[in-house]
Amino acid sequence: MKKLILTIITSFALTGVSYAGSFGIGVSGSLAQVSADGTETTDAGTVAGGAANKNSKSVDELGMIGSIFLDYEFDNGIVLGYSHVPGTAEVSGKKHSRTETAQGVSGTDADGSVTRTADAEVENFNTLYLEYPIGPIYAKLGFSQIDVNTLENAVTDSGTYGNATLDGYTIGAGINGEMGGFFTKTSVEFTDFEDLALNSSTVNKIEADLDVLEFKIAVGKRF
Repeated sequence: MKKLILTIITSFALTGVSYAGSFGIGVSGSLAQVSADGTETTDAGTVAGGAANKNSKSVDELGMIGSIFLDYEFDNGIVLGYSHVPGTAEVSGKKHSRTETAQGVSGTDADGSVTRTADAEVENFNTLYLEYPIGPIYAKLGFSQIDVNTLENAVTDSGTYGNATLDGYTIGAGINGEMGGFFTKTSVEFTDFEDLALNSSTVNKIEADLDVLEFKIAVGKRF
């Protein structure tokens, strides 16, 4: 999918090379719904009874996302651009914790229980995209990347997870406009990232899926 999207973007960009055009720079604001579904499987040997323990969680967070972008619009209306979302954001608004009974684990309470806390944050949400005009609207196709950083307490038996960079694709549709010498874009966009799979420094693992739905308004200036 990644190769296909990049091939499509490159092909359309090369098609527009023979056309003159103009650079644009701007900012956007989005009302975004971030959806994440994840499962953590803990080591069977660390939980009393020797049975593996699976903990699943689904999160749907609604919030505002700001971004900056740079693009080039060819005279045929095709736009090739790049956007970046600065800063970091938690996938959920709070840390998730649970208490388990463990055997022979340092860091446990007097009764042998251990409390694990886990959370994740995302940053560096970048998208290389192509906008193709279809009458009064445009269709958008992009290749996206995002960094996922895991945050958990370092209980001896559970280990810690690393971080990951996820690839994804963005599709959307929007309408172009003008306002006092600036151009505007109003769009709906959906980004589907590849599945996240991380193994801890022991034998635990996390599997998760991350999607982002945005209702976006952008304002920019062409030169």
